[in-house]
Amino acid sequence: SQEVVQLECVKRAKLGDAVVLKCLTHSMWRYRVWYKQATNKTLQHLSSADYKYTPMVTDHRYFTESSAMETNLTILQMTEEDVGTYYCGIFKSRDVVFGSGTVLEIEGESEPVQSVLQSPEYIRAQPGDSVTLSCSFTSSQHQQEHTRVMWVKTGSDSQIISLKYGKENIFCEDTEEASCVHNLTLKDISSAEDGTYLCVVTACGDTLIGNATTIHVNGPFDLSTTVIALTVSNVVLGMAVVVLVWVLCNYHRKQPIFTSPVFLLFLSTTASSRQDTVVYSEVRNQHV
Repeated sequence: SQEVVQLECVKRAKLGDAVVLKCLTHSMWRYRVWYKQATNKTLQHLSSADYKYTPMVTDHRYFTESSAMETNLTILQMTEEDVGTYYCGIFKSRDVVFGSGTVLEIEGESEPVQSVLQSPEYIRAQPGDSVTLSCSFTSSQHQQEHTRVMWVKTGSDSQIISLKYGKENIFCEDTEEASCVHNLTLKDISSAEDGTYLCVVTACGDTLIGNATTIHVNGPFDLSTTVIALTVSNVVLGMAVVVLVWVLCNYHRKQPIFTSPVFLLFLSTTASSRQDTVVYSEVRNQHV
């Protein structure tokens, strides 16, 4: 079992409240300490105590109670400056063994994880390709150490693909409410990777699930959308040409020669020529 156990991952309280941060010490080592990690990531020493003697504190607002199996830190009146991560530790020989930490936040001001989004929503790939799935979320800076990102493939063969803790391959901005990104890369994929993938983000017991990414790996007979579109358009064009030729052939076959447009045009031209000749002859005779 762990030698130092901090019972609460996150503690939320109102300004002015008294806050008790609990720590179990499953060890008979007598010397205990409390540290606070502020927003700028520096460690601030708050108290030291040998549980058999009066503890030493660095601020009159702090109070430490210790026994053989626990050491609890009380903040008498919470202020905005108290927001941060608190670590309980024990001195063991020359080392200090710390607990996992307790995040102290102002009640109602923030949530551990917000707005988990996945991209892209759909991936079509060829066997042997590498694809990258992205999961982005907003997290309180103090809770990033307690954040877990898990990729799950759903379906009949549901399985956990990846599991990361803390800042292991999770990239976050260095701000109070940080945007974080975790990418999952699948290499040399095959039809076995076909399916829907979910990004599950957990921080201090709060869990949010992303909007899902679907991967489709083309089979040997799959055609791309472009190839399908070109094939269909060529077939339609070919059919249109065949129908047009058939209509024209039937039209000329059924219509007599003397009613065809070409023959009628020939007759019209001939008649006009004859009429011009007659008029010319009449005019000439009158002058003679």
